[in-house]
Amino acid sequence: MSDEQLEIQKRLTLNWLIQGASQHAGLTLHHLVREELNALDKELLPHYDEFALIVLLQYWRGLSVLFMGRPQRFWDRALSDPAHPFFGHPLLSTYGGMLAETSKQHALNRCREKGYSMLPFLFSVRALTLVKRIRSREVPFRPQLVGLAKRTAVAVWGIPTERFDAELSKEMPIPANQFQADNFKAQHLRSCVIGYSHVARKERQLIVSAKGITWQMLTKELVKGTAELICLHGLAQLQDRTYRHVIEAADRLEFEPWLLQSGGELWRRLLAALPDDSSIAHVLMHLARLPAEELQSIIADVIEESESASRRLADLVQCGER
Repeated sequence: MSDEQLEIQKRLTLNWLIQGASQHAGLTLHHLVREELNALDKELLPHYDEFALIVLLQYWRGLSVLFMGRPQRFWDRALSDPAHPFFGHPLLSTYGGMLAETSKQHALNRCREKGYSMLPFLFSVRALTLVKRIRSREVPFRPQLVGLAKRTAVAVWGIPTERFDAELSKEMPIPANQFQADNFKAQHLRSCVIGYSHVARKERQLIVSAKGITWQMLTKELVKGTAELICLHGLAQLQDRTYRHVIEAADRLEFEPWLLQSGGELWRRLLAALPDDSSIAHVLMHLARLPAEELQSIIADVIEESESASRRLADLVQCGER
């Protein structure tokens, strides 16, 4: 395998972690600031909780299945079809389906606990109705919610709020140059985007610029954008030509649904293996700097919940900070 192919595989793994951080944030961060949300409107927290589960379960329900196909079939093909985008990737092809199924079961169990109905034929209508209800309740508190989104992202990553440019958007216009959309599937997905983030340069530093149509989506995008900022350490050594080829091959919008549906469970397992006294930001930075094959090896241990995973992450941080 060529060096460029290894870098593409590495970038896909880092994108999996980036999307996983975002998905995990959507499922959990509203509980981290429950008191602040309840002080604004006590209906916001249960609405966010239900919508987080809808965002995950959409891949197995409603119109998403008609458009994207069944997840099980997609992940089964990753092991056998050379034309599959993840064929040959040592992690995505082997573990993607298992992590996606685990995420699905976790979400279904949560729905049963909360009494949420996720019947397939009502799913898409329920999602649209809930978004409208959330946005209506957020209107009186938009400035407070933007500030809360920034503070919540700071609690995750520990970087100053000055590194964030955040906006609760009334609409979600996506600049054409923000996403590669050179096929029908990607173009359709771009039309469905309700939040996005990117790393931008402001004066002499890099910042995270994020937009979302609800507080929950904005917070997810701040978390995702910061993960992307940290993972830039994994691209810094590449020559310009190789960098362009890696980004063109790995950063594709049509990959995001698959990375999101499985990535939340990947991120949960990474957090569970996090060594004592190590921040997730430092661990992610050191992971991003690793050569492709070493990165895949450590992440495989994390996914398999091996006893060695935490020790290897601790050694990585210790060696990287010498």
